[in-house]
Amino acid sequence: MRISVSAWDPGYAETSERVGDANRAKVDLDVEVPATDWHPRTPDPTTTVPRVLLVDGVRRLDARVDIDVPGQAPAPGLCASYAAGVVVCDLAADSPNAQLAASRIERGLFSSVADADLSAGPVASYRARRVGANDPGDLINAVQERLTFLEVEVANAAQPGDADLLVLDGALRRREHLPRAVGFIKSHQRRYLTDSHSELVNRLQPGERTPIFEIRTNWRRRSWYLRLPGGGGGSWAGIARLEANPDLPIKDVTALADVSALMLPRLASVAHKDPRAPQNLTPIAGLERMLRAKLGDPRLLLRNLRRG
Repeated sequence: MRISVSAWDPGYAETSERVGDANRAKVDLDVEVPATDWHPRTPDPTTTVPRVLLVDGVRRLDARVDIDVPGQAPAPGLCASYAAGVVVCDLAADSPNAQLAASRIERGLFSSVADADLSAGPVASYRARRVGANDPGDLINAVQERLTFLEVEVANAAQPGDADLLVLDGALRRREHLPRAVGFIKSHQRRYLTDSHSELVNRLQPGERTPIFEIRTNWRRRSWYLRLPGGGGGSWAGIARLEANPDLPIKDVTALADVSALMLPRLASVAHKDPRAPQNLTPIAGLERMLRAKLGDPRLLLRNLRRG
């Protein structure tokens, strides 16, 4: 028996993957090569190094409110700040450091009341965002939906080229239409492969990936596992799962998979700097810090909201 302790801070263990998705999923292993011919795959080292565009977003719930409308029951609401951005890494350029290409910040008051704008004094205002339900979970989901919309906007604003790789932090859902896009899932509480094919993941070396497979549940994705360097001693340490649009030709998905295996190991974070290393890619960690700073001081915002 071998017990490996994850290098990740346990506070980051939860993921957005749902148990039901994995339990219901049907997996086609014969997409890139026959399931009987699975072996680690590496990209051609002579492949032209593309630019990598990385997209991420952050959100913060600033205050809960009750909205009184004459003649109606009080309606609950959420004041939220959220921001999305994209950074560009051009490792072939003279200055390979990540550069901010686009960012946007919004604040919204999410509730069932259509015109419930709210000011936080001279520093910020929360635009009314109408939600079709009053349940707290629905309000939070609405915030996340708006953040996803913002991520799509900044990704389009960055105008990825035909050879670029567009990396979206997290699952690809509702962003499949973006050109050259892959979803980047950092941790795995759900595993989609059979035991025998999971064994191949155990044996991957840094920069190697599995063949492409297809996941079919209430959504469809072409997917592959990739090992990043510096994950520690666990068999799945340093493993990321990537997703691509299932409607792309297999040659296009294979090209995305090979470019991801060529480029993303170079952007892996290190444990002494990031508690989510190596999967929390260094440019994404920097982008998250910058976006959180743009959200502003939460204590100042809350104080101004209460005064208003």
